[in-house]
Amino acid sequence: MRLGSLRKSVLPLLVCLAVAGCWKSSEERAAEHYDNGLKLVAEGDFDRALVEFRNTLKLSKNNTDARRQMAQIFKERGNFQAAYRNYLSVVEKNPEDLEGRMALSELSFAIRDWEEFDRHSAVAVSLAPNDPAVQAINTGVQYRNAVLAEDSALRDSLLAQAETLSPDQPDNEILRQILIDGYVSQEKFDKALSELEKSIENDPDELKLYSAKLELFARQNRPDAMEEEMRRMVVQFPEDANVKSTLLRFLISRDKPDEAEAFLRNTMASAPDDKTRIGTYTSLIQFLLATQGTEAALAELETGLAKEPGQDTLRTLRASINFDTGKRSEGITELQDILSAESSTLSKTEQQNIKVALAKMLVTDGNEVGGRKLVEEILAEDPNSVGALKMQAVWLTREDNTDGAINALRTALDAAPQDAEAMTLMAEAYKRAGNTELMLNFLSLAVEASNSAPLQALRYAAALNQADKPLQAESVLINALRITPGNVDVLTALGQIYLAIDDVPRARQAVDTLRKIETDNAQSNANALNIELLARESGVEEALGYLEGLSQESGATGAQAKLALLRARLENGEGDAALEYAKSLVAEDPENLQLRNALALTYASVRDYTAAETEFKAVLDANPTVVPVWLQLARVYIAKGDQPAAIAAIDDGLEAVPGAPDLLWGKASFMQNAGDVGGAIDIYEELYKRFSGSPVIANNLASLLSTYRADDPDSIARAQVIARRLKDSDLPAFQDTYGWLQHLDGDHEAARSYLEPAAEGLPDDVSVQVHLGMVYAALDRKEDALRQLQKAITTAGPLGTEALVEAARAKIAELEAQ
Repeated sequence: MRLGSLRKSVLPLLVCLAVAGCWKSSEERAAEHYDNGLKLVAEGDFDRALVEFRNTLKLSKNNTDARRQMAQIFKERGNFQAAYRNYLSVVEKNPEDLEGRMALSELSFAIRDWEEFDRHSAVAVSLAPNDPAVQAINTGVQYRNAVLAEDSALRDSLLAQAETLSPDQPDNEILRQILIDGYVSQEKFDKALSELEKSIENDPDELKLYSAKLELFARQNRPDAMEEEMRRMVVQFPEDANVKSTLLRFLISRDKPDEAEAFLRNTMASAPDDKTRIGTYTSLIQFLLATQGTEAALAELETGLAKEPGQDTLRTLRASINFDTGKRSEGITELQDILSAESSTLSKTEQQNIKVALAKMLVTDGNEVGGRKLVEEILAEDPNSVGALKMQAVWLTREDNTDGAINALRTALDAAPQDAEAMTLMAEAYKRAGNTELMLNFLSLAVEASNSAPLQALRYAAALNQADKPLQAESVLINALRITPGNVDVLTALGQIYLAIDDVPRARQAVDTLRKIETDNAQSNANALNIELLARESGVEEALGYLEGLSQESGATGAQAKLALLRARLENGEGDAALEYAKSLVAEDPENLQLRNALALTYASVRDYTAAETEFKAVLDANPTVVPVWLQLARVYIAKGDQPAAIAAIDDGLEAVPGAPDLLWGKASFMQNAGDVGGAIDIYEELYKRFSGSPVIANNLASLLSTYRADDPDSIARAQVIARRLKDSDLPAFQDTYGWLQHLDGDHEAARSYLEPAAEGLPDDVSVQVHLGMVYAALDRKEDALRQLQKAITTAGPLGTEALVEAARAKIAELEAQ
């Protein structure tokens, strides 16, 4: 070898010798990164510390100390989801890690993941039952159970236990939450406020603590204190749009719109920088849009643009308003111009947000392909774009990829922990996955993040009602009403809850409160609630008399009352009187298609199908696009025994309104009854692509797939995914579908628990009776199976049941041969 070549070969070695790291093992380099991370933590440089700990894990993926340090940093920063995931990695490596189990218990308590709270707290208690912090956790478990059981005596004793433990653990948030909740339940509001102030002092950036304080002021009927606290929150959280909107809602509800506008203009004038000023100006435009309408908002925008013609944020607002008011191409074009400009006043994040807004416009305008492509581009540039992740999650949920949606939303919530919309979408994903508890949990978190905004409160209350938790729903709505007094939708929902639980005095109070709000919507809702109240308190005749009086009024109230009176008479069995009344209404206003339709429905109700057909056709001649009338006409033909005419009516309706979901639905039902199950499934597949969020469409498709394609594994697997959301439903049709799928999956006992109530609720449905009979057979309950299958055969009608009857007879023969 020549000397030159030798020198060249030795050079890399000499360089490596000069760099100490070349000879360090991966464990040594991991330890070095970890030590660097600890030093940075001590210096308060948490961002760089996280980088060092992540480098540690790249070299030593089982390093639980690095995981623990990362979890602590995330916890201190209030990013509980990220902290939870890292602590979870710690206990997965060492299930008996007490510190990890305690931290996971506290975090799951904070984010209200009660299933995980129970799981980790149970392990912590088993590991160290006498540890004071574990005792606090166990007190939290017992207190929550006492609340759920509505055991006030146990609740009070656990409150006393928390008071005993608290002095030695003054910063324990589980104990403090017990104290706050317990004091509120005992109406010791001053004590609760004192505990809240301690929490705020320890964690001044935790928004939900201020929201809880607002609720306490509301319970004490201290509106001035509420307003003062809201203004304090605006100062504490200057960039939180929800905080500003809460104050604005409150001022408007107290009939102070001028103060609300002045607040925004003053905040804008005193803004410390352009970002805050423009952000407040955005809030002003949205406020004007909501309170004064499009013209006022656009006029203000034009004034702003005259002063700053190149301000892209204002142009974006104008584009959005134009799009929402029907000028879609104009709005899309302006956003595209902003994004394509060589120079811009926008930051990278703001540009990404405009791309998200443009993607939403494209999807709304029918260009979903373009919208999806743009979202993909956004996420390629910024995987943490909250807006793009939320859009992606909507699509993934719609496609039943709930795991993908949940992961996307977790990333979004890591970046924006108080995003109420992301929480609501997470709830929808969990609902689709069949996890009702986590769905309710995230709806609750959305209410909290939005400061009990009416939209979130109403959504959560509706879910609680559906879960048969009306008292919890009431509490949610009352909290919303405290911050937004006089909200018509919230008051109406409360009135409906009080009617459902037969609390007449408070239902009456809701009606009286609505009466004081001088809007058509409030008066209409008050009338509807009052009619039900009168029927319960004084009988149907009194309610009919009240409706009679309302029907004499002019305007919208009188028109609505006339139709309500007609329905009430029909429901009360007064068919002849209802028909005469409907005829008189049409005679007064023969060109009113709504009244003509009401007359047709009345004819159908009294079984004068020929007259009903004539009236429905008259309505359709005048307006062939009214989908419900085509369906009613088809039902009239069915009642007359003319199925070909019914199918023709549906086809004529689809010709007039192509793709109308209700008509396609009707056609699928006819095809199923005619034995064309494949054609019915094809229609439901089309509907499911368009409306996968509809539980009824999901149920019908899953039911057909599982009943008629039970031998096809792919069809069953698809049906199981579609039907997950039906798990906790008490609707018989949904119970049947979910129960039958449990049977096909081999869990016959679980299937029985669903199918027995389904068969009781749908005694004339052949498929439900057959399904239950098959499950009894699978459970070796021969006599029950024979009785049930024979009942199914007896129940069967002339159409669409041949395959089911044949299956039932075959199973009967098999059982009798045993």
